[in-house]
Amino acid sequence: DDAEVWEGIRSAETTGTFQIESRAQMQMLPRSRPESLDDLIVQVALVRPGPIQGGAVHPYLERKRLLREDPSYEVPYEHPCLEPILRDTLGAIVFQDQVIQVAMALAGFSAGEAEGLRRAMSRKRSEAAMRAYRERFIAGAVEQGTSREVAERVYEQVEGFSGFGFPKSHAAAFALLGYQSMWLRVHYGAEFLCSLLNEQPMGFYPPDSLVHEAQRRGIEVLGADVNRSGVECSVESGSDSPRVRIGLGYVKG
Repeated sequence: DDAEVWEGIRSAETTGTFQIESRAQMQMLPRSRPESLDDLIVQVALVRPGPIQGGAVHPYLERKRLLREDPSYEVPYEHPCLEPILRDTLGAIVFQDQVIQVAMALAGFSAGEAEGLRRAMSRKRSEAAMRAYRERFIAGAVEQGTSREVAERVYEQVEGFSGFGFPKSHAAAFALLGYQSMWLRVHYGAEFLCSLLNEQPMGFYPPDSLVHEAQRRGIEVLGADVNRSGVECSVESGSDSPRVRIGLGYVKG
């Protein structure tokens, strides 16, 4: 519930943070404007090949915008039975769990059949297997009173999702770490930078990019010093705020 942390996330000031520092995430954060951990869980899962190929990104972002502008806006669902499953993701299929739930609710799949569909999607896809599931899915949905047109549209979303997507539990674990690392970046900027430099290689950015970005935010970075530096980077107390001292391990040769 830290307002400063959420504002940094919405502004895509996320260099060095877990999961939300990539260019794709940075481009999407000002549009999705996460306000809670639930929002961040969706955000983390949305920037994956599955939701992107399944056409989930644009509908989610557009409906989120419309809800911000008009809280009474009603999110559209392809079928009423999908609302409790897709409410948290505004009618879009974002999590692997939702594929299983949609197949059971709309097409009458058993739990075992739905899990078979998920597995067929998540491994190297067999076109024959996917075709068989398509026919079973559409036939099951029509049997339950859904129009063939709606059944085909929903299955296209499911099939598109098969590129790669997160289970919700995975996205939740990643989102929590993302928030925690952002909290450290905001409140312990020098210590956070120092730790990143000591754990290289990791993340999306090389050390010089991390240093320059931190300097832009007013964090002082001191050069390696034969009398002051250890092997690793360290934090030194400064007159106004902590400073990062580059370690001798960064001296090449």
